[in-house]
Amino acid sequence: MVKETEPRIIQWKLTLHQIGLDVVRTDRTLVFYEKQENLAKLWDILAVYAWFDRDVGYCQGMSDLCSPMIILLDNEGDAFWCFQHLMRRLRGNFRCTDKSVGVETQLTNLASVTQIIDPKLHQHLETLGGGDYLFAFRMLMVLFRREFSFGDSLYLWEMMWALEYDPNLFLSYEDPDSSTEISEGSKGQPKAIYQCGKYEREYLKNAGKSKEPPLPISVFLVANVLKEKSPKLLSEARGLDDVVKILNDVTGNLDARKACTGALKLHKKYLKKIQAATKKL
Repeated sequence: MVKETEPRIIQWKLTLHQIGLDVVRTDRTLVFYEKQENLAKLWDILAVYAWFDRDVGYCQGMSDLCSPMIILLDNEGDAFWCFQHLMRRLRGNFRCTDKSVGVETQLTNLASVTQIIDPKLHQHLETLGGGDYLFAFRMLMVLFRREFSFGDSLYLWEMMWALEYDPNLFLSYEDPDSSTEISEGSKGQPKAIYQCGKYEREYLKNAGKSKEPPLPISVFLVANVLKEKSPKLLSEARGLDDVVKILNDVTGNLDARKACTGALKLHKKYLKKIQAATKKL
């Protein structure tokens, strides 16, 4: 019995060690984390979640997503369940196999969107060896927590979730018998379009008959950043290091409202181009 559990015990200790390393590096510029008790809260919630969701466990980046819950909610239990509900939306990004990480699906989607919206930029990035779009990994993994200030990132999240609001998805959160991970299965069920967020309504109006689920708005947020930086990327980027450097320049200089407005415009343009291409077939 001991021999069977040894690998799990070793893995659990490694997980706790990684959580400890990440906790002390999370939001270190905030006064809130000058108190050891607040660092302990973050550690506790991440450790409990890793035990609670053994399929995914703990991965780097989760501390960035959990930190706002600790700061906004005094009660540790409330903070945990808010984080757990957030992870029900995002845990697919952290699901790892021997060959891939879940967020790579979104990176593939981002490549497809950019190829349609800005084919010249996409070709340039492919030429530089960035066709896999790994330079956008962090933005998608932790929902722009590092690119925006703490306050602006929360504002961005609120806008994103309001724009993507789907009553069927909301009900699945409230259902205690629903699966741990929210699937895209709720998409396409009968619902009043006026109840949905603006982003979801646009999808239902323009591509609702598609069997493919809508792409998350985060993909179009990154696509909008690339579009804004397209002239500089095309003229100055001579390698992937240059791409990363140019994109790092947006840190702290993005406006949440403008970013969401730009993402909505790109989404609408993308749907129109997809429809036009479909009609030609």
